[in-house]
Amino acid sequence: MTSDLFNSEEAVIFDFNREYMGVVRDVARACEEFGHIDSGRIAVSYSLARTNERHGLQAKIYPLRFEGGAREKISNGYKFSIPPVYYDGVEIFYIISFCIPRFLNLTISEKLEAIVHELFHISPRFNGDIRRLSMGSKAAHGSSHEIFDRFVAKIVKRYLYSGERSVLPRFLYYDYKKLKQSYAEIKLEKLKIPKIITEKAVSRPE
Repeated sequence: MTSDLFNSEEAVIFDFNREYMGVVRDVARACEEFGHIDSGRIAVSYSLARTNERHGLQAKIYPLRFEGGAREKISNGYKFSIPPVYYDGVEIFYIISFCIPRFLNLTISEKLEAIVHELFHISPRFNGDIRRLSMGSKAAHGSSHEIFDRFVAKIVKRYLYSGERSVLPRFLYYDYKKLKQSYAEIKLEKLKIPKIITEKAVSRPE
């Protein structure tokens, strides 16, 4: 499939959330590693990069459920719960937040690697939890960040050469400065990340 699903080229306003959600959706559809993902339950957001440095946090995924997809958990006498998040009337399981402008100043391959990186953190069960590659502090990336990054780069390379992907939109090649020059306005919507609710667990009578 090589059809172009993106129509921002004719727009005066660049809708960052919508356009990059389109990229996320296409990557998830075209890559076999993400066959478990329902992109309709993912939303895109943004945060402002704290510095203008090129290196630093590029994107972050927020899982909206606890381990195993649980809506709440009890630990040390307290109950923790995450309020459900709805976007366009659909409950969202994950929010991917991109750091602006740092993310936009990446190369096209680096942008796609950032997207694939976050998508790979999604649980194979697609239940609002993250994928755990090992135990403890190395759960998200496994024993080696370098091996994880090489794996991500391979997925991106296959995506770029795949006949299943859509035509790459021109805005993927633009950095922040070029994007501002090309559109009258850049529309950004920042989604509220829900805070975990903590309350005293109620003891059940024996």
